[in-house]
Amino acid sequence: MKKWKQMAARLLTLSVLAAVLAVPVCAGAADIRKADSSAQTYKDGAVVPAAKAPAVRRAAQEKALSDYYITSGKKLDQAVATLLNINPEETGLDPQVEYSYRMDKVLTGDYFYHVRAFRPGSTGAAGDFLLAKDQSCVFRRFPGENRTELLEGTTEKLLEKVEVYPAYKKIPIDGVGKVLIRVPGNIPYNLTLTSLNENMLTIQTDEHGQQWVYGVSRGKADVLAEVEIGNFSTSKVLSFTVMDEKDAAREENRRSGGGFPIGIGIGIGWGHGHHHGHGGGVVIGI
Repeated sequence: MKKWKQMAARLLTLSVLAAVLAVPVCAGAADIRKADSSAQTYKDGAVVPAAKAPAVRRAAQEKALSDYYITSGKKLDQAVATLLNINPEETGLDPQVEYSYRMDKVLTGDYFYHVRAFRPGSTGAAGDFLLAKDQSCVFRRFPGENRTELLEGTTEKLLEKVEVYPAYKKIPIDGVGKVLIRVPGNIPYNLTLTSLNENMLTIQTDEHGQQWVYGVSRGKADVLAEVEIGNFSTSKVLSFTVMDEKDAAREENRRSGGGFPIGIGIGIGWGHGHHHGHGGGVVIGI
């Protein structure tokens, strides 16, 4: 009798186990397990429960870190060492804080390593810096204040990278032209413009401090552009063409397909292929 009871108990246990194993796994549970896995590695277009959205967001941020930033390695270590060798009062970095650092993989303006410092547990940058790839200068940026300060080095090499060019190279009489400056990292600069022939061009400054080139009389004239950053400056002579009404009409006729209303010997090569659609300027050359 005792053996029979033991056998019956075993059969009951097996029956219960078989019943449990026979219960189908619902599709929803399988989807959730799949979502859990996808949240760890970000994938575009993956559909997940709304509750998993924060995890997916973190995964996307982690992927962006590896795609766009350097967070470890010799290059970053060298940049951090440079920053730590500068007076903390100038960098704003607390020596007692263990910051994490992030460097853009792509050079800013093809010249600066862009490095940011982060406090533990914070996503807001505690420090924002530009380090020249030739180690000639280090700048601190103040994004909220639209301000940049030179912390170390000189700007001599930086000025070799500055581009100076006219936005409106061909301007009408009583019209205006503008000089554009491109500086790596958008480092602030001082610009001084000087007309080298005031019979044709003059320089005027508006209430916002913006300097404009004004056309006075027809012809060609040059403007001297001087750019100063730190204790160094660079200069470039820019050529402008001042048009009268006939020049403007001729250009409009050419652009509308009416052909050249002047002699072929004069027309060939007049501004051909230069500055088309550049800054809204009129395309004409003399």
